[in-house]
Amino acid sequence: MPQINQLSDIFFSQLFWLLIVFGIIDVGRYVYVNNAFNQAAREAARYGSVEQWSYSCPASVPVASQNRFTCTAAVAINRIAAAPAFSAAAVTCTTDGSNSVAASACRAGYLLKVTVATPSSPANQRFQFFTPVIGQILGSPVITGQASVVVQ
Repeated sequence: MPQINQLSDIFFSQLFWLLIVFGIIDVGRYVYVNNAFNQAAREAARYGSVEQWSYSCPASVPVASQNRFTCTAAVAINRIAAAPAFSAAAVTCTTDGSNSVAASACRAGYLLKVTVATPSSPANQRFQFFTPVIGQILGSPVITGQASVVVQ
């Protein structure tokens, strides 16, 4: 009987430690993907802030719809490493932080803002934790990366 108690104690303590280890790995995955979204937004904002976008727009953007916003959004999506399958990029240009302008009117000195995010619904298209306990505690968060730069 003492051997059975020892085995059950070892089993439950091992289970507890495995949940902690995999929970740490899962939270690390979340931090990594969150950082990837922010990095993609920064790289896309830098790309869209210079005139380079007009010469090297990604091939995924049709020629007829190439402008500063569509090319910058495509760069943002292409730069996300290890991202969930569902993500979208939004690009805006403002004169003083509040008055939005069209892509063709975005000039030097204006503020270009890039936002990369997972959808807010449905929940199965957002980041999913693998560890059941962590997933129940934190749910499935919406990951958002943002960057703003002054157009050169």
